[in-house]
Amino acid sequence: MSARSLALLAALSVSVLTVPPAAAAGAKILTLLSSSDAEAQAFSLILANEARGAGYPVDLVLCGPAGDIALKVAPAAATRPVTPTGMSVRALLEKLISQGSKVELCAIYLPNRQLKPDAIIEGVSVGKPAEVAARMADPAVKVVSP
Repeated sequence: MSARSLALLAALSVSVLTVPPAAAAGAKILTLLSSSDAEAQAFSLILANEARGAGYPVDLVLCGPAGDIALKVAPAAATRPVTPTGMSVRALLEKLISQGSKVELCAIYLPNRQLKPDAIIEGVSVGKPAEVAARMADPAVKVVSP
């Protein structure tokens, strides 16, 4: 085998090994987050960001108290740094959005707080129950609800 062929083979091997097998196969992750606890929110968002960074498509649906982190005027707990990352829950959410993840509020969040869609940050939309349910039922989607 020539040196050029060996170099090409080595490059292909490295590129194949750096793509997670499930991501290559089209697996997706849907995280449902409703906890009011900032540490639990941070844990979910750290894992979602890690998965997204590894090449997995990650969608996030926020509901209940977790929806508060998507408000333009978020509670203090959403903006306080969490150890050991030093990032706030809001910053972790914004990082996930910046990586291209679809982030939605559950459809009942805003009406139950008498809020309109303009109360949420850019990059977050209001989910449609039928669409979220279809993603949950899709065998290619791993649903995570910490």
